Amino acid sequence: MKMRIAILTGGTSSEREIALDSAEGVKNALAGRFDIVVYDLPDDLDEFLLQYRSAAAVIPVFHGRGGEDGAIQGFLRTLNVPFLFSDVEAQALAANKYLAKNLIEKQGIATPKAVVVSSGDKINFKSPVVVKPLDGGSSIGVAIVKDGKDLAKALKDAFVRSPKVLIEDYVEGDEYTVAVIDGEKGHTALPVVAIAPKTEFFDVKSKYDPSLVEEVCPAPVSDELANALKDAAIKAHDVIGALHISRSDFIVDKNGKIWFLEINTIPGFTANSLVPKALKAAGIDFGELIGSWIRAL
Repeated sequence: MKMRIAILTGGTSSEREIALDSAEGVKNALAGRFDIVVYDLPDDLDEFLLQYRSAAAVIPVFHGRGGEDGAIQGFLRTLNVPFLFSDVEAQALAANKYLAKNLIEKQGIATPKAVVVSSGDKINFKSPVVVKPLDGGSSIGVAIVKDGKDLAKALKDAFVRSPKVLIEDYVEGDEYTVAVIDGEKGHTALPVVAIAPKTEFFDVKSKYDPSLVEEVCPAPVSDELANALKDAAIKAHDVIGALHISRSDFIVDKNGKIWFLEINTIPGFTANSLVPKALKAAGIDFGELIGSWIRAL
């Protein structure tokens, strides 16, 4: 008899549809290995509460507030149910982009200067900035502002998605992302992915439309840069206490300096997501990897 695994997904954040697609990716990866039951929250919450004791483990596949910020992990802790991915504290730290940046900076990794603002705060525009919801993902509500007259609209769009907004100095350069996975031998950084969007930046459209971005894995960079990016990603994974998997995003400027942007504790697992591409480049079977995490719980 196959072990039953519950996948919790959906949620109410702006990334709900992406989470559902990621959950489908996880389900497909585990097909034939386990008895999989998918619960779309909040609609299936009552059903899950009636059935959760039959599951050997839960895989929470959410993106954004309510699922990738420690809330669902705290709920599962209350039920005393084993689950994959980072625990409450690490999820909450990573979700708060400002706190994550401060922690990473203390590890000697540069990160663009930033401030957190609330609606109504007086803001002095001094240079090109990136405006983003403090706890959002998938680049939803993110804008690059190069002219002060565009700041009000960018803030309005970001505040629709979060009561707190991060305003970060804009750093021009090449974008890279590095996933880190946990295994029997500790942390392993997967091959670096180079991201070259055809839009102004790696926005939500280019993240999920392959015609709008070129993603190359392994990235065509020197071994020195690749190793430095991997080292930075492992440090980020460690300092927030991530478990099983994380994905950190970076900019490398024209002088070769690495700038940390953010860390994701439940990265996307859709067909167009970056982690599956990195796993494939590393020759790692996604389903077997998840299975190893489940067996180790």
